Amino acid sequence: MTEPLKLTDTELALGFAALCVEETAKKAGCHYKEMYDRLHKTGLIQKIAKQLDPLHTQSIDYVTDDILAALERLETKQK
Repeated sequence: MTEPLKLTDTELALGFAALCVEETAKKAGCHYKEMYDRLHKTGLIQKIAKQLDPLHTQSIDYVTDDILAALERLETKQK
């Protein structure tokens, strides 16, 4: 039997951030690249990667709804 794959904290955070980008893009009905660019421009992508511990315990629907709400607030504020 092989040992389970062990990921570093950085790899876990990046994987979680990628999942969030893809799922948020699906929910918003846009391409993941567009969503990544929006999240990056507002600084949310960096915050998502740093919030793995508290966020990964929530459902993906909760996380994507929360990300979209935060994104809308930040984009409105930046205008």
